[in-house]
Amino acid sequence: MVEALIIGLTQLLSWPLILFVFAGALLGMLFGLLPGLGGPVLLALLLPVTYGFAPESAVVLLTASLGGVAFGGSISAIIINTPGTASNAATTFDGYPLARQGRASEALGVSATASALGAIFGVLVLILLLPVAQQIILAFSPPEFFWIAVLGLAVIAFVSGDSFLKGLVAGGVGLMISFIGYSGVTGTYRYGFGTEFLWAGIDLIAAIIGLFAIAEVIKLTVEKSETIAQFTGEGSTGRGQLKGIKHVLSRPVLFFKSATIGTLIGLIPGAGGSVANFVSYISALQSSDEPERFGQGAVEGIIASEASNDAKDGGALLPTLVFGIPGSATTAVLLAGLVVHDINPGRQLLGEDLSILFLLLFALILANIVTSGVGLFAAPFLAKATHVPVRILIPLILIVSFLGSYALRGNVGDVVVAVAFGFLGYAMIVYSYSRVAMIIALVLGPLLENSFVQSLQMSRESYWIFVTRPISFVLMMLVLLIVLVPLIQLGKQRLEAPRVGGGHDE
Repeated sequence: MVEALIIGLTQLLSWPLILFVFAGALLGMLFGLLPGLGGPVLLALLLPVTYGFAPESAVVLLTASLGGVAFGGSISAIIINTPGTASNAATTFDGYPLARQGRASEALGVSATASALGAIFGVLVLILLLPVAQQIILAFSPPEFFWIAVLGLAVIAFVSGDSFLKGLVAGGVGLMISFIGYSGVTGTYRYGFGTEFLWAGIDLIAAIIGLFAIAEVIKLTVEKSETIAQFTGEGSTGRGQLKGIKHVLSRPVLFFKSATIGTLIGLIPGAGGSVANFVSYISALQSSDEPERFGQGAVEGIIASEASNDAKDGGALLPTLVFGIPGSATTAVLLAGLVVHDINPGRQLLGEDLSILFLLLFALILANIVTSGVGLFAAPFLAKATHVPVRILIPLILIVSFLGSYALRGNVGDVVVAVAFGFLGYAMIVYSYSRVAMIIALVLGPLLENSFVQSLQMSRESYWIFVTRPISFVLMMLVLLIVLVPLIQLGKQRLEAPRVGGGHDE
């Protein structure tokens, strides 16, 4: 194993493979930055390009492209409140408010550092888990996925600000919207009004672009703001990214917790980066001593989001490389690329092609370091976009939003969806409803429904399956703890309030 590791590293640093790392990383960064494109689109475009390549060259180019996407998506999330990919959605919650405070460079520094370190963490964990990969992956099945989804929904109370009821309403509406379309599990078509467009449901990217980017454009227009940044802070200078690096390094517990969450959820085939993104963000919010800062420009929110987002790639690669079961849409295309070049997951990759496996993993790490390095260098220049007059930026943001909505499925209807969600998002801002709660429900709704139905099919409609499995039971207890602790604290406050008031009157 050590010999294969050394061979893989030596190959990566040789010519022309090192060139493919830089080319793939920069391409990934560009496609991640543009909303609606992302990893699956880029890898699908690169796949035919690699047909004439040697297997090692193809593996490096495809993997480096995968590694560059995640950080690229955070740039647009921070600068214009438009996540480049669904996996960067939670980054907008605190990244964009920091940009509005004139601290865009600082936010980009946090994102770049958390992304690079998260990717390294995820790959190292993958290497350590290779000997026991089968037992870990098989431990998770639909009942566990169900409780993970419930866990995410239960924390809506923590992201709802001062109004728990409004948070429930926003989450409930988001959950209902997530059920629109044809269900592959139940075989039914719901809430589609007989239209072919809604057969596939509401596109998540279009909804996110509408709720955040277009809603923010409407808000900036109504408020007649001159620039995105409300004042010039230190984060818009060359010192901002250095502060961002310090923010991450000074919060090791938060980083390791977030990266661990990202890696573990990445192990679950089909869960995807958007789930890891939100679960990690919610966990950081819940454990914070100042949860009210989240959504207002808390660097902890960016750390949690980006560390998990990049660490999940390491987790998603484990079932892909060991069993040939893609952990995400991007790794599904990567798997196709491996098979095209006669690199078969499982025994072959873990045996005679072990050096190629390490070549792939080192390429992923180096690509993340390259993109984060470029991001740190370019942060002050990117931050200047927040000081460009809004009258110039608004048309550009709208063009990017419309193209991003259209790009993934090539359907004009998704542009209409984005606009509709834009007006809905602005109304939610005006009336103080949580857009975060709605997005969480939109992301977790399909996972909740599918895992619930599959669990009942597994148990022949016995609900005991949700509590008799060890991991499910632990997750259920965690959900109960999350729900009951705030209620107990609220009850204590109400009991103590009359006593405090009575003593004051005396």
